[in-house]
Amino acid sequence: MSDTLVRRIYSLLGGLLIVAAAFLTYTWNSKTVFFEDGVYFADGDCYARMTRVQMVLEHPFTPLRHHDFENYPEGTTPHTTAPLDFLIAGLSLVLKPFSAQSLDLAGAYISPLVGMLLVGYLWWWSGKVFPGGLRWPLLVTVVLSPILVHGFQLGRPDHQSLIILLVGIAWAAELALWRNIPGRWHLVSAISWGLALWVSLFEPAILLVATLLLRVLVGLAPRRHALLPDRRSLIVFFSILALWLLFDGWRGTGLPDAYKAIFWRWAQSIGELQHTSIPQIFAWCGWLLAIVPALLILRSLQLRALKGVAWALMLLLLTGLTLWHMRWGYFLALSFAFALPIALAAIPWKSVAWAAFIIALWPVASEWDEKLFPDQEELRARNENLADAVLLRSTIPAMTNPGSILAPWWLTPAAVYWSRHPGMGGSSHQSLPGIVDTAEFYTTTDQEKARKILEDHHVRYVIAYEPSRILENSAQVLGTPLPASSFATELFRTRPVPPRFLRLVNQNRFFRIYEVTQD
Repeated sequence: MSDTLVRRIYSLLGGLLIVAAAFLTYTWNSKTVFFEDGVYFADGDCYARMTRVQMVLEHPFTPLRHHDFENYPEGTTPHTTAPLDFLIAGLSLVLKPFSAQSLDLAGAYISPLVGMLLVGYLWWWSGKVFPGGLRWPLLVTVVLSPILVHGFQLGRPDHQSLIILLVGIAWAAELALWRNIPGRWHLVSAISWGLALWVSLFEPAILLVATLLLRVLVGLAPRRHALLPDRRSLIVFFSILALWLLFDGWRGTGLPDAYKAIFWRWAQSIGELQHTSIPQIFAWCGWLLAIVPALLILRSLQLRALKGVAWALMLLLLTGLTLWHMRWGYFLALSFAFALPIALAAIPWKSVAWAAFIIALWPVASEWDEKLFPDQEELRARNENLADAVLLRSTIPAMTNPGSILAPWWLTPAAVYWSRHPGMGGSSHQSLPGIVDTAEFYTTTDQEKARKILEDHHVRYVIAYEPSRILENSAQVLGTPLPASSFATELFRTRPVPPRFLRLVNQNRFFRIYEVTQD
């Protein structure tokens, strides 16, 4: 057997091993997803996505430009688009012969599979662009970074996973262009950026502009003509955008002025819109993030090229954006991973570079320790969240009559998905009108006001839940103090005395289900 063949076999085994490692890390939370023969998703947005997929399977290739199932009866004009819907629906059809829960399984596994695809692609790509051993820190970071693991997490059918994949492929093509690696990288870049913009016009649009500006900087060096896109790539890119506009249409709708102040109060409870601390960023990337920009600049000086400087600017930009909003952390960790083979090459001793990388993973290891071995408070919170979902699902069979559901806004998408009833609120910012009315219902004791809210939204079922959390969230959204008395409290009493227009039809440890009577 030739040495070349042996090297290829070892390389292939290494690729299979790193992809298998990605599967293990991206599915670390399987015990909170698969429970008692059911599949439970990570948050409300995931259930809203899965409701869309239900609709796609019922009406294939029909654009979903309006959501009737949230903010009922007005509905919403969502920013959600078709690509991830089609991926989940397609995977569910593949799984259908093997499981009665094919749709739920497809939703659970889509993000880990997307993450494994990215890892496999980067393994192949890095062998061409960084043939030495320093390609492995890139791959290890994509597999282990807690924020990237969250993006590709089991039970999280969220568009972020698809955006990370497409941006990762686009950045890989960009770095290959910068390094003059032979291949059809312009075409790969055009397809990736076009699809990323179809999935979301927010993060990909900003990242595309930043990448093109850095391409101009790198193009100041010799062979700048190689960075100019060819006509075919431009045609493909704009054809994808045209297809997006034809199928999904433009969704540039905003909130009415009356809800803008409410939005910022509501956003305080949304994790991805929170500010990020420096220690948290180190927990996602490791301590090397602090010196990688300097190493990139040093590498540029060694090679007398601007590529390292350009990527250092990308890292600094994304660090600032991540400190502003946590949602940018995915792309900071991904850009940091791409920086590692270049930055570590600036260290003349490979053993020192590897030692620095491994030691710098300490905060990442600490974050994983907290995930795998949580303290009692975190473990209790996880168990309560899972118990919430399981017990809410058990109440759904009582909802047999047509009409919408009034529930805490963060639980509404799950109730909608399981019951196939529309929800008065929802988990998206465009559901704020329904969320506000829900908060008004829970915090009032005025029966006429409560009844009018139910009538305006054609509510048939009211879900009562542990009142302290409902009241805290409702008061935050409304910008009012916690009420001394409320329907949220009255409806959750051990022996509730509901108003005459509500009838108790089901209850368990966490929930009471009331039906609106038709008197």
